[in-house]
Amino acid sequence: MNVRLTLAYDGTRWAGWQRQPNAPTVQEALETALARLTGETVSTHAAGRTDAGVHARGQVVSLRLEREFPPAGLVNGSNHHLPADIRVLAAAAVGADFHARRSAISKRYAYRLWRAGVVPPDVAPFVVPAPGRFDLAAVAAATRALPGRHDFAAFALTGGAATTSTRRIFAAGWTARDEELVFEIIGEGFLRGMVRRLVGTLLDIGRGARPAGDLAALLADPASGSAGPTAAARGLVLRAVEYPVGAAGAAVDSPDHG
Repeated sequence: MNVRLTLAYDGTRWAGWQRQPNAPTVQEALETALARLTGETVSTHAAGRTDAGVHARGQVVSLRLEREFPPAGLVNGSNHHLPADIRVLAAAAVGADFHARRSAISKRYAYRLWRAGVVPPDVAPFVVPAPGRFDLAAVAAATRALPGRHDFAAFALTGGAATTSTRRIFAAGWTARDEELVFEIIGEGFLRGMVRRLVGTLLDIGRGARPAGDLAALLADPASGSAGPTAAARGLVLRAVEYPVGAAGAAVDSPDHG
């Protein structure tokens, strides 16, 4: 039985998605919960390897089980064995060729900034303070360079497993609501640390530390300069992963997750 799960997690206390020998990870917690539920040794594959401290609202995971298991039972049973900061939102039986990462056609990330001087405690783990000067017009102008296929080598952290630094971005933009400012980006895939380095560069532009044209220049020639700092992990969330129509199965949601 090939299974697709949709996960949400607060990444604050986790060392990212992928298993590590000496640190707690979301993958290890999920596989342990699934093993307790099904009695099988379970190996999972995620759509994206979120880094330490990064959150998810729409992470997708695929796995295989030796026997049939009701999707609703996977949702409720997994959550029974998982810690409260990791939740399975939906489950579905899918075709044998479905793979969470290889079958994905796009991923959507958001980065959340808080413009006020005081951050309310209910949002503090999920936003990054950005008080003071911020030229949103300059940032929006720089962001318009992102859609299309570019070499993002200047924005990648070391240690990633990618064989090429070229990625296609479908859309990117900013929205503001009250004190919150959100950068959202949709692409076919992302390099390790890429979104956070883009945000760090855009923050430099917004604060007047570099011209708006720097981002386009780094995309045209990654060796032409240095990207901005890597923005803090807690502001980043994997919001959704998209698949071809019919590729991901009919999901069964938890009856109480709304």
